[in-house]
Amino acid sequence: MNRTPLQHRIRAAGLLVRDERILLVRHEVGDDIYWIPPGGGFESLSDRSTRDTVKRECREETGLEVEVGPLVYVREFAEPLAGRFHLELFYRVDAWRGEISLANLRGLGGDEYQIREVAWVPRGDLPTLASFYPAELLDDVWQRLAVPQPPIRHLGLQP
Repeated sequence: MNRTPLQHRIRAAGLLVRDERILLVRHEVGDDIYWIPPGGGFESLSDRSTRDTVKRECREETGLEVEVGPLVYVREFAEPLAGRFHLELFYRVDAWRGEISLANLRGLGGDEYQIREVAWVPRGDLPTLASFYPAELLDDVWQRLAVPQPPIRHLGLQP
């Protein structure tokens, strides 16, 4: 059997929570609309670690300078038709500075055209969103981020 190797993509994201609200970024790709924590792909030329990825991506997508805390979630999923396998790492963000803005996306291409909004979404509003990832944001994340050193939760290989 001849198998084409999958391209691997590492994505790191920050979980920013305050007053029962979580910071999410709204993406629009064609007819697909979804909300996710700010983050993106590891870039070997600018990132020394996935924590550096979280810092860079939060600055680009939200305008905030962040201090990255512990790793909270690991999520895996495959896109066989696109030839990709994704590994996502979600870190708690312990502190941030600045004002929310999408201005840092200008001139970057890609996300500049797909990211439409960044907002503090109230916990109670999460079920009303078109879609958001990971689904654990509904309830699990609130308890996990409240402890000083949350145990890492592997979300498994997701469809």
